[in-house]
Amino acid sequence: MNLHSDQRGLVAGWAVKLILFLALLGVVIYDGTAIAVNAFQLDTISDEVALEVSSSAQDKSLFTLEREAKKAARARDARLIEVKLNADKSVLRVTIRREADTLVVSRFSQTSEWGHMSATGKVSAD
Repeated sequence: MNLHSDQRGLVAGWAVKLILFLALLGVVIYDGTAIAVNAFQLDTISDEVALEVSSSAQDKSLFTLEREAKKAARARDARLIEVKLNADKSVLRVTIRREADTLVVSRFSQTSEWGHMSATGKVSAD
């Protein structure tokens, strides 16, 4: 065994470790970014759905509003959780939920909830 072959093994070992570290770092960054983007988009989407449905909130029943909100949420890849209209029909709240498109987080039961986000949009129905 000479010194040259030992150095080659050392360099190859470090190269493999570096590649594995960078791959793991890339997955963590991708999943973290996907979760953050989902949270920001969902906040905007909940406001959009509430605004879209609120235009007819005075004239329609809660059942009809829920159906319209479900359709609007589904068109934006989200799931409707709840529609609330206060007693005097002046404030409409729409809660939606969506799962982030992740590589690893959604695959494990311990971490899958991290990718599920919900947001509530609130708008004046006047």
